[in-house]
Amino acid sequence: METPDARDSNAPPPVVAGDARLLLVGLTGCDQGTVSRLIAAGRLPMFARLRALAAELPLVASEPLQGEAIWATAATGRLPHRHGILGPFVPRPDGGGGGPIGRPDWRAPPLWQLLEAAGLRTITVGWPATVPATGWAGVHVDGRFSAPTGPDAGTWALPRSAVSPPDLAEELRALRLHPTEIEGATLLPFVPRLREIDQYRDSGLADLAVTLASAATQHAAATGLLETRRWDVALLHYDWLAAVQRRFDGADPAGPFAGVVDAAYDFTDAMLARLAELAGPGAAIWVLSPAGTRSGASGVAFRSGGGFLLAHDVGIPVGTQPPARLVDVAPSLLARFGLSTPCDGRALPALAPDGPRRIVSVPELGEPAPDRHVEALREAGYEDGLPQAAALAMNALVAGQLALLGEAQLAAGELGPAEASLLAARRLLPPESPIGLQRLALCRLLRNDAEGARTHGEALLQLAPQLGWGDVIIAASHALRGEAPKAWPHMIRAAEKAGDDPELRARLGGVALLLREDQSAARHFRAALALDPDLAAAREGLAMAEQLGREYDAAARTG
Repeated sequence: METPDARDSNAPPPVVAGDARLLLVGLTGCDQGTVSRLIAAGRLPMFARLRALAAELPLVASEPLQGEAIWATAATGRLPHRHGILGPFVPRPDGGGGGPIGRPDWRAPPLWQLLEAAGLRTITVGWPATVPATGWAGVHVDGRFSAPTGPDAGTWALPRSAVSPPDLAEELRALRLHPTEIEGATLLPFVPRLREIDQYRDSGLADLAVTLASAATQHAAATGLLETRRWDVALLHYDWLAAVQRRFDGADPAGPFAGVVDAAYDFTDAMLARLAELAGPGAAIWVLSPAGTRSGASGVAFRSGGGFLLAHDVGIPVGTQPPARLVDVAPSLLARFGLSTPCDGRALPALAPDGPRRIVSVPELGEPAPDRHVEALREAGYEDGLPQAAALAMNALVAGQLALLGEAQLAAGELGPAEASLLAARRLLPPESPIGLQRLALCRLLRNDAEGARTHGEALLQLAPQLGWGDVIIAASHALRGEAPKAWPHMIRAAEKAGDDPELRARLGGVALLLREDQSAARHFRAALALDPDLAAAREGLAMAEQLGREYDAAARTG
């Protein structure tokens, strides 16, 4: 954790001149390998320019890989179990159901709050888990702005709380693009053979129109604000690439949708170029993708572990830099303005100038206040129980939040709290649910509790025999006891079920290391890296397997 020292309090205020502006563009699902491939093909001129002029920092994989948790970590410099944003939905405070996670659920202040408190002017557009926009300082547009409702543009309502300050809502309303306004000529660069598509049987064009309209709407709001408002820091988030890849990554290579994903990268590059133009030649430009994508055996896109940060600014070294963590993004950005705040990351030397930094803070966000009307009704005795189906759904929602909390605590190495959260989740779930068992077993393994791990592994094997995780956990429990003959049958079965799951294959490599089998371990780690070249656990495991092999070779020579 980076905690500013006392000398920081004597630092001068940050510079807020126009040429000190910083534009951060967050791109969900932007894959480093795809960017490299398209640049090599002569495409993506803006990405190519940035790579030639910017520092490029690979990002260490972060867990859990829930989108809302990832982007809140980037915005706060806090780990998920500390900033409180774990998944897309949360239980309502009155216990009557659930709703989308949003402003009341943040437990740590994000960048735009800290920067505003320090006197800088911010624009934030499309950042996940920030509804309602009116709950934040600065100019803020939440995700509802670009989500089309109604059958046409005339019936598309815009909640005033989706834009802050609210008087901007009318100004921005006219910038929205409804999917019905997307014409064939607009889709032609993405699908040159669109006339071949039978739209009665294939919804691909309609799906693309919806996704494109949402991205264009969000981009119009961002460019409009950058052009007309005074600002020092703009934080923009686009999930367009991820949406396109989820829908079209498995398209038939010979079919009309084969080039949609690459065309979406071209469109993103053009959007990025326009944003950079509006920011001006003196602005710093950071492009952040917390995780890439990979295609499974079925052709469907999955999130992969490795992401990247491209940072172009005066004084920043050009070229590949040492890996960074997602929690380092916020403190590094604050340090660029001479600011600091306690967090779980650190200001990276490649991005942060030397010199004193002023501590900036905002009041604790705290727990959301209880609804006074609901409390009054409860005191008067008006409290009906939920119907059984609703109660089960509510339990599942609470259990899901607890399971995500346990994952975050486990990723931070807090085994006791992680196990408590996961066990609490299990108590709310029906016995036939496998949720939480895998992570519970991992907690036991990390505590060298072979028997406890085996118990959870057997339960998982019974509930989800097709996944392979039950087998690998049982194999690990036997390996902890040195029971190789009992471990290998489960290793073989887990390998047969592993499919295109790189994490499972890396775990198989880890079990092989426990069994001191260097060649088997190396084979599993290489299989994991073939699926996800950015998987840090597989890279580190392969290095350990190769070192073990060298030790065996040396022992054989001297023996």
